[in-house]
Amino acid sequence: MAAKLALNQLIASLTHAFSLSLHLVQHVGVEVEAFMGLLRSSALYAPTFDKKLDRELAGDDANSNFPTAHLRKDLGLFLAAAQGAGLAVEGLDGLDDCALHALTAGRPAAAAPA
Repeated sequence: MAAKLALNQLIASLTHAFSLSLHLVQHVGVEVEAFMGLLRSSALYAPTFDKKLDRELAGDDANSNFPTAHLRKDLGLFLAAAQGAGLAVEGLDGLDDCALHALTAGRPAAAAPA
């Protein structure tokens, strides 16, 4: 169970971090392919970024692979387990807030809104 929660926390965190980075570089005028080229050649790259890229660019939150309600549930369980283990989890508070916002806004997105 801990491994499942840890993996789902990574999915949420990676997806959220990628979305934020992608939209920031777009906002300031960096070409997406230039950014992706740098990312792909770095140790930070995860294949999920390319899987999410087109949907992120299109703002397509429909038909997510992992419903937000399930993600938020697992994130809450992860936070409780990590806190119980004495780990610092404050950095994930914003991610939980984003998932709650997505749920209350009726968005089916797997992670933070684009």
